[in-house]
Amino acid sequence: MEDTRPGKPMTQQDTPPNSSARHRAGVQDSLRLAALQSTGLLDTPQESRFDALTQLACRLFDVPIALVSLVDNKRQWFKSRCGLDAEETPVEQAFCAHAIESNVLLVINDATQDERFQDNPLVTGPPHIRFYAGAPIYGRSNMPLGTFCIISDTPRELSDSETETLRSLARLVTIEIAHGMEFPLLAPSSQGEAALRPTVEALINRAEQRHLAGTPPRLALLELLDDLLRLLQCQYGLVGEVQHIETTPILEIIGMSFGDVTEKMHEFFMHGRRRLSLPLIDAITGGRFAKSEIQVFDGCDFAAIMEKLPANHPPLDNALMIPFVSGDRNIGVMLLANRDGGFDSISMQWLLKPLMDVGSRLLLSLQEEQEKAALHSTLEEFRATLDATLDLILIFDEQTQRFTYCNQGALEHLGYTHQEFQAMAPAELLDAHNAEGLTSRLAPLKQHMRSIRLTTTLRCRNGDTLPVQAVVQRIEHPGSGRTNYVIVARDLRESLKAQQEIDWITYHDPLTRQLNRAGFLHSLADNTPHANDLAPLQMVLVCGIDRFKRLNDAHGTAVADKVLCELAESLASALASYPNALLGRLGGDEFAISVNLPHDSNAVHLADWLRQQVEQYRFSIVDGLQLTVSAGLATSTGGKVQPEELLRRANAALVRAKRQGRNRVRQYISGMLDEASRHQTIERRLSGAFARGDFHLFFQPQWLLSDLSAPIGAEVLLRWRDAELDSIGPDVFIPILEESGMMVEVGRWIIDQALDHLKANRERLPEDFFLSVNVSAIQLMDDAHLADHVIEALQRRNLPTSVLELEITETALIQSPHWVGQQLQALYEQGICIALDDFGTGFSSLSHLKQFPFDTVKIDKSFIAGLPDSAEDRAIIESLLTLCRGFGRDVCAEGIETHAQLDFLRRLNCARAQGYLLARPSPELPYNLPVKELDL
Repeated sequence: MEDTRPGKPMTQQDTPPNSSARHRAGVQDSLRLAALQSTGLLDTPQESRFDALTQLACRLFDVPIALVSLVDNKRQWFKSRCGLDAEETPVEQAFCAHAIESNVLLVINDATQDERFQDNPLVTGPPHIRFYAGAPIYGRSNMPLGTFCIISDTPRELSDSETETLRSLARLVTIEIAHGMEFPLLAPSSQGEAALRPTVEALINRAEQRHLAGTPPRLALLELLDDLLRLLQCQYGLVGEVQHIETTPILEIIGMSFGDVTEKMHEFFMHGRRRLSLPLIDAITGGRFAKSEIQVFDGCDFAAIMEKLPANHPPLDNALMIPFVSGDRNIGVMLLANRDGGFDSISMQWLLKPLMDVGSRLLLSLQEEQEKAALHSTLEEFRATLDATLDLILIFDEQTQRFTYCNQGALEHLGYTHQEFQAMAPAELLDAHNAEGLTSRLAPLKQHMRSIRLTTTLRCRNGDTLPVQAVVQRIEHPGSGRTNYVIVARDLRESLKAQQEIDWITYHDPLTRQLNRAGFLHSLADNTPHANDLAPLQMVLVCGIDRFKRLNDAHGTAVADKVLCELAESLASALASYPNALLGRLGGDEFAISVNLPHDSNAVHLADWLRQQVEQYRFSIVDGLQLTVSAGLATSTGGKVQPEELLRRANAALVRAKRQGRNRVRQYISGMLDEASRHQTIERRLSGAFARGDFHLFFQPQWLLSDLSAPIGAEVLLRWRDAELDSIGPDVFIPILEESGMMVEVGRWIIDQALDHLKANRERLPEDFFLSVNVSAIQLMDDAHLADHVIEALQRRNLPTSVLELEITETALIQSPHWVGQQLQALYEQGICIALDDFGTGFSSLSHLKQFPFDTVKIDKSFIAGLPDSAEDRAIIESLLTLCRGFGRDVCAEGIETHAQLDFLRRLNCARAQGYLLARPSPELPYNLPVKELDL
């Protein structure tokens, strides 16, 4: 009999509390012991009907021991045993007693790890049980008699499919026990099949009565299958239910049973499919499987079928098919196969016609149970989903105006109980609507609108209000004539708070907590005065801290940030007497201030007063720190100038204040934006310069100071001539190229163009003539394949690596030393010479000469300009030359413009030089360059 109690197999972790006391009570239960005695099985000889099942279990589960164990109050006695010599063991040692107590399938994966069994003699001694799995077997009144169990001396686990198989075998044992008690003569009559009619009717009647008494329909069907297999002496059988998986009809096997256990049966039981294609079965049987009448198949019918069945399918000598029908469709089938002597079609029609009716009702009942279970499961999942959601879900009746449902979210958010909700009218809960107002607001739902949205507040039990956004739907129930309103409301508190935080972040500077640029412009637009206001003049002042970079470099960004915060507090304090004043940090060290004033003179006076306040302020973060600011002032009367333009003018005035000496205020006048406008024009024209071919190269020769007869190389210089702007200096357009991201593409073009010039003039140049190409810091950091491009460009032109030198500034080294070092090393390993440009300026560090693979150091022209008169410059040059020789680096002096400078460098044995004295840059390579003008 199948165990239909809820729950999963009990494992060794699922030990119930007080298990030993309960164990004794369960085993000694008088009703259970009476049911056991009534079977008449205790101390009887072994029987093949039980032995066949234990032998099958050993094969199915690959275990050494399988038992049919019956447990009384003193012992467990084995009605059937496979792999064990002992006939019984004391009840105190019985694993099966625990299975009886739990009344579910008990699984012990490793008995040595379970406190209940680790000291059991059956564990510590023979048969050395480590793994145990036992399913209860039952007698009358569903009393557990013992177990069908499997045992192994090695630990293991039981899969889901193995668990189901073990339960099925236990059910077969239960049925065999029941057969022996209820139908002791359940065997074919020698008087023919007509004599079976009373027994068949009794079996069918019993199945229906058991179902009416509460036995699940599936179990009743399977018991009926087992009874008929035994009565008709068939080898095996099954019960199947017709289902549809998407659009494909299938036969779902809900149970199989075996009268004669063979190797084929064993294999089919383990590996047989639970779902069979109905179209395939019907095609194999020539359409007979789909007929709604009892069908008999004989050996001739199966001659062609066996070739189409799976290899593990047992032989089919004959079969009887009893269809289960609902209306005009087949809903299932019972199949009995391989009966000695076969089936007579006419007698089977007469004998089993009642089975069609009862089986159909049982199967319909099973389907109803499945549908109810699925519906119940869906409803429980739906209810759990509603309770798990953070939204508030409420339903109220249109007629009674009372709530009929509220989810857990509504209870938690609003604080009411279920009873309080049910006594409350919707208008009492919706804070912003009275009864009439709510009816009016929901009226569109009666006009076939699917839903409406409300933004309102709900009254909480503690008196607070909860802001929500709600969607309301009106649902009519034609069957009952009732109409409900479903409200799904979302708590807006977090959303409103988050929006406030987002708005704050959008419009404020996180460092100083003042307005940022966007916030300042937004507030400036809102604060625009009208022409007839008492203060119609809108003043905007942009302040920049003078030489703030020095403070940053000297004390670090953390201290500099604190200075900015303290300055913001100081400015805010100074503006406290102006209620409509705005203060914002535009970025970096720039602040913006706006105040609405009566006259322009008031603006100039206020701007200078604020500048003086900063000058006189003493910062606490750095002892003795005193700062000054430059300020640009722009004004507009009656909102004639837009905020963006007003701020732009103030910025232009700030630039003028800084250029004229800092620590001063300058008011915007016409023309201050010309310089900014020109910069924008240059940027616009530069974006198309590369495509138009406006770039070209110049070459400035380099010489050996020991031999000025001919140049040994040339530095490659990029020049730009625009059709609208004429020539623009590299100091202007190179930074814009770097900012715009064009420098990588332009840099590669410079290398390719320079090498093309060299290739074209190679025969007219000295054999060891080289070109020195400047490489931008942006190229080194952004062009991951720079080294590959350089080498490929040389190889494509069949040029040696010695013809190319790359000049690197120290700016690139400090921005990303690790990555740039890798780039330089890749070039150096390919034989490319590398020069350190402008050495001695900016961020010069002696460690760079040691850390990076430079071949040449170029001394910046700012140190050459004062030679030979400046003692400081002489000392610097002498030190640099000595230093570079010590590091094994060549030295090239840039910017030589006088004979005196040249003579001084030659006396100090400087290796290379370039400058206007020797030759100016030219668009042509300097081959055969005359030097007659030099008095050397």
